[in-house]
Amino acid sequence: MSPARILWVNWRDLRNPLAGGAEVHAHEVLTRLAAHGWDCTLVSHAVPGLPEREDESGYRIIREGGASTFNFTVWNQLPTWIDQTRAQIVVDDSNKIAFFAPWRTRVPVVALIHHLFGSAIFREASLPAALYVNLAERLVPRCYRDVPTMTGSSSARSEFLELGLRDVTDVGEGVDLAGYGPPAEGERDPGLLLYLGRIKKYKGLDVLLKTVAVLASSHPAVRLEVAGSGDDVPRLRRVARDLGIEERVVFLGRVSEEDKIRLYRRASVALNSSLKEGWGLTSIEANGCGTPVVASDVPGLCDSVRDGDTGFLVPFGDHAAMADRVGRILSDGALAARMHERCLAWASEHTWDRVAERTEEILERALGGT
Repeated sequence: MSPARILWVNWRDLRNPLAGGAEVHAHEVLTRLAAHGWDCTLVSHAVPGLPEREDESGYRIIREGGASTFNFTVWNQLPTWIDQTRAQIVVDDSNKIAFFAPWRTRVPVVALIHHLFGSAIFREASLPAALYVNLAERLVPRCYRDVPTMTGSSSARSEFLELGLRDVTDVGEGVDLAGYGPPAEGERDPGLLLYLGRIKKYKGLDVLLKTVAVLASSHPAVRLEVAGSGDDVPRLRRVARDLGIEERVVFLGRVSEEDKIRLYRRASVALNSSLKEGWGLTSIEANGCGTPVVASDVPGLCDSVRDGDTGFLVPFGDHAAMADRVGRILSDGALAARMHERCLAWASEHTWDRVAERTEEILERALGGT
């Protein structure tokens, strides 16, 4: 069937200062859908300094509503946006709180749900906010039960099927590896650990700081660089000071794409201590530079990290186990070299072209195509 007009709704777009893996996913897929002839519009919340309307890589961006209340903006404005863009299908990319688009329009809806917070929200938000998010997530099975739903990992698909959703497809995740690759000789820093991502409580960065504290005695050169932004930085600085490792931890803030690749190449091990992820894009990015990952054995990350092959998985919150696995990589040159090769091979299997093709198939099916 001929490509149609898509209205894609996500809390953020790629130029948002807090953009993460979900926004990369939306951008990469929309870029490819637009190249295939689909007429694509992305709606996200307004950001000071960014225009209300903008063209981006073949698709349009509309920015309206506040960062904390965007779900209410979507509920109120969705019919208007559909009329304005003449959209034939809506992609409900519920990356924070569900938009419940199927209850707001008769236009076909395809959901994209990377993950639900579940109990993790109670680690991140105040009790009233956590209860609100938890209540919204309890409505997800009712609203999306028979809606075609996309997700990025097999563990997330299993979780959603257990919740009662009936039509869930793992479309996978991709990585744009242009510019990535193994480091030059001597570029890798034998003591450098790296975290790259949003800095929020549910990401569990306390575990990484405790890991560094444990490793400091056996690996005197060990250091942690934290790249990304988020509201948990002040608390984590205090934790690092209390652990006596303040000089071993550097908070870099948000970094450019070029600096990100340089960090991946310099690091000996990338870390991810999150309680829950939709998949773990940064795991594959790190692997694209031959860098192994030690991460929490939780939904999403258990799909992006191949335990014992491209890194290690450890129980969430277990800093002793994380320190043990990181120590193995830092101490065993043969193990590290073997992981470097396997990381590069694993990363090469994940392409955005493949994700876009699977997404296109689901959109066509929802529109009545074959």
